[in-house]
Amino acid sequence: MSGLVNTQVEPWEFTLPGLAAFRVAPDGSHVLTLADGVDAQCEAMVLDNLVDPLAWWRRGFWLLNGSVMVDPAGRAVLISSAPVLAEQVIVGLAKMGWCCLSDFLIPARVIDGQVLAYPRQSPVICSAAVAVSESLDIEQFVRPGGNAVGVALSRWSEPIALVAMATLMPEPPEPVSPGIGRARIARAMLVEVIANERTPGELLDIVTGLAVLPAWVSSDPLRVVTDPDAQWASDDSRAVATKAKTALNAALNELADWVVLNNG
Repeated sequence: MSGLVNTQVEPWEFTLPGLAAFRVAPDGSHVLTLADGVDAQCEAMVLDNLVDPLAWWRRGFWLLNGSVMVDPAGRAVLISSAPVLAEQVIVGLAKMGWCCLSDFLIPARVIDGQVLAYPRQSPVICSAAVAVSESLDIEQFVRPGGNAVGVALSRWSEPIALVAMATLMPEPPEPVSPGIGRARIARAMLVEVIANERTPGELLDIVTGLAVLPAWVSSDPLRVVTDPDAQWASDDSRAVATKAKTALNAALNELADWVVLNNG
């Protein structure tokens, strides 16, 4: 959303030329104005993908970039990746008994050292080709002129604490230190309304206490996410938080030095 929202006025303004404009107040209430000829399908897309996430943001929630899936044991994992890979992982996990909390712009709050993710009512989206090949029930077509569809998957309906995150990304062309790798993953999790609005300290708050499940595209992402030997977060969230904050603080400093070095 960075660069698309005018936050210099109150309520905040968002304009999509030829399509829609809306305003969102601090309490999350909004006014949506559609251009002539915009149909109900397009209106639903704007509400689900833009208005609703921004309304959560204005009510004091973070927005996490990715999908939250809950395993049969009730452990919630934030999974971030390219859209094509993400839909395959979500569908694959759903067929293994996992539930989907939400698959796009997850609202979250940090409470007592834990990241609580909240469900949105937006549809779980995948391509029509994946829906057909996996024999999924199609609930709706969600993007005018495109092939994205909303599919029927088992949903998790209550707020839940995250215990781990997995970012499915191309394997780096050269080795990077664990510190830099984790800092990159942490930064990839967040969606900002204004560029660089989150400080390193605030970034630490959202990733504190989460285990990082290493998942490269070159490996089997389903195997990595469901690996019974993966190092999940400890039940002692405060102890994990203390260790994670110390390690991530060093990682962010290391990442900052790396950026300066590569930018001359």
